Amino acid sequence: MQQSKRQVIVNADDFGMTPGVTAGILYAHQFGIVTSTTAMVNTAFAKQAVELAKGHPNLGVGLHFVLDAGKPISRHVPSLVDAGGSFLKGEVLGDSARKEEIKVELLAQLELLRQWYPHVTHIDSHHHKHLHIPQALEAVLEVAEAYSLPVRSFSKNSWQKVRSTDYLHYDFYEETVQPAFLENLITSTEEGVSEIMCHPAFLDTWLLERSSYTETRMKELELLTNKDVKHLFTSESIELIHFGGIHDEHK
Repeated sequence: MQQSKRQVIVNADDFGMTPGVTAGILYAHQFGIVTSTTAMVNTAFAKQAVELAKGHPNLGVGLHFVLDAGKPISRHVPSLVDAGGSFLKGEVLGDSARKEEIKVELLAQLELLRQWYPHVTHIDSHHHKHLHIPQALEAVLEVAEAYSLPVRSFSKNSWQKVRSTDYLHYDFYEETVQPAFLENLITSTEEGVSEIMCHPAFLDTWLLERSSYTETRMKELELLTNKDVKHLFTSESIELIHFGGIHDEHK
């Protein structure tokens, strides 16, 4: 069966970060254009979020691999944590992190998500750490190949055994969260499979305490559920899919 010329995955990151984030993502899926999300399994709210996702069978659920927020799932990954057991950040993390320990933590997070939600669709990472830290990318690609899971990529890549999209649009964020920007992003979609990354949410006190990206998430939610935006996919003959719809020709 021939695929549509243009397919788009609208992926909402940070699923399970807070109840407001979870609720916003599910609302944007149920009433808007979000087709996919990725879960942060090392938060206090993650398990409940994944349970809620089971009520939305058309929502693809992947792993938002966390390396620089909160604490690890694994008990012994010393190259990834500070003296208090929390993940290192920034250049300190990149310099310290060992591939073997990244892989241990990745497997721990992935298996926990699979325990809660067996049909995991793909892997990406919080703050794109798998695309910024070379040893993290190596670990992610090894695990993705073993589990036959697609991985988020910034652009077309030469990965031989791991599927991805053809394009990633990660710039719907902060000051670009405007109707004209999103509409142009959709109408200018190129042939192949594109991912549009987003961060919709309802504000709650946990989000205000934990993230610097707050009120704009609500603006994202408003745009992602706008009826005119949703209609663009029909008028432009663009198919909305999630990562489970990426086939072997997209590598």
